[in-house]
Amino acid sequence: MIKKIIHNPWYIFSPFLFYYAYLIIKNKWPKLYGDEIRYVDFAKNLLHGFYSPSPPHINLWNGPGYPIILMPFVALNIPAVYITLMNAVYQYLAIIFLYKSLTLVTNKKIALIFGVLLAIYPNGLSMLPILYTEALTGLLVSAFIYTITLFYLQGKTKHGIIAGLVLGFIILTKIIFGYVVIICLLICFVSLVFKKKRPTYFKSIKILLIAFGVSVPYLVYTYYMTGKVLYWGNSGGMSLYWMSTPYENEYGDWKNPDLSNNQYPASSKSADLKKNHSREISAVLKHNPVEQDELFKQAAIRNIKHDPLKFFKNYYYNFSRMFFNFPYSYATQDAAVLGNILIGSLTLFVSVIGIILTSLNWRKVIFPVKLVLLIAGIYLLLSGALSAYPRQLNIIIPVLLFWFGFLAANIKKVDLKFR
Repeated sequence: MIKKIIHNPWYIFSPFLFYYAYLIIKNKWPKLYGDEIRYVDFAKNLLHGFYSPSPPHINLWNGPGYPIILMPFVALNIPAVYITLMNAVYQYLAIIFLYKSLTLVTNKKIALIFGVLLAIYPNGLSMLPILYTEALTGLLVSAFIYTITLFYLQGKTKHGIIAGLVLGFIILTKIIFGYVVIICLLICFVSLVFKKKRPTYFKSIKILLIAFGVSVPYLVYTYYMTGKVLYWGNSGGMSLYWMSTPYENEYGDWKNPDLSNNQYPASSKSADLKKNHSREISAVLKHNPVEQDELFKQAAIRNIKHDPLKFFKNYYYNFSRMFFNFPYSYATQDAAVLGNILIGSLTLFVSVIGIILTSLNWRKVIFPVKLVLLIAGIYLLLSGALSAYPRQLNIIIPVLLFWFGFLAANIKKVDLKFR
């Protein structure tokens, strides 16, 4: 009986569930703030039979995935702190799915080690007390890894269908994955023509098509609202605008439309923010949200054409923020950045080693690892082209740990002693 408990992941990782709940209760703000307000408002809209307000006041800032999850809680008027406690459940389940995925391709010792690493990942813990999408998305990513691994090992159609449905809901939760899936489909179709292992690419295409199919009703809705094909949301234009900023001392991070720069402690040069952007921002904000999105994209393209080198610098800064939470425009940094640099450096270093090992042993890398790496890699490349933060990296940490665990199980023992 005791032996069964020790080897049961539901028991092994259960202390983390209670620890997460403690973190949330201790640190949750009494009122909604930031993106929390928007997610709850969208859930209220869905309860009243619509998602976005009618034109011209269209609001498609994010996909409906997370608001759908929030609907029953909002309908019952459950206080925000109790809704946020679901993040503890999401994180706990993400660990379980990662552990189960690794036990399918490695041993239980490695699965336990990398499950614990996900459980204690600091940047993930910092997001738990906030009613944001990261905890739910991390769960969905872990569930996708598990189902795709089962599909590879057992070949059952139901596992492939579930994997596609999970990936589809990831699209609805994080709309950037809509573009990721489309790019992955193109890559797989091209590979189908030029590569020999056609059954593998057929498997990938089927899963990706199911995922895209999940998002089709939402795309039909956005087309009805905007007249635009494959329109996932109207938030990308502003993010791309800030990412393309040509000014010195600006690093591609997102700023409030009122140019208040109140996300982080402002530096002495923060007045330059209004000087550089107030005229253009004011002109764009006179239009409706969909037009604003288009105008911001046009401004971003002009900025990139005018100074492409600065765009690539901002791209570099975005990756730096994802891994190290640094730098931010017109903002002072505190000592917390040291912890982010340490964690980010370890993650980046192991990822580089992983890329080398994976490249050298590509033919021996199993299908689930290849597919999740393709999806995660394209996601990171696209995220770098928008205003990016550690939260963008957080959601694919299960992918990285699954990858690292697979490599750890297949490389020979490293001997550090001199012979």
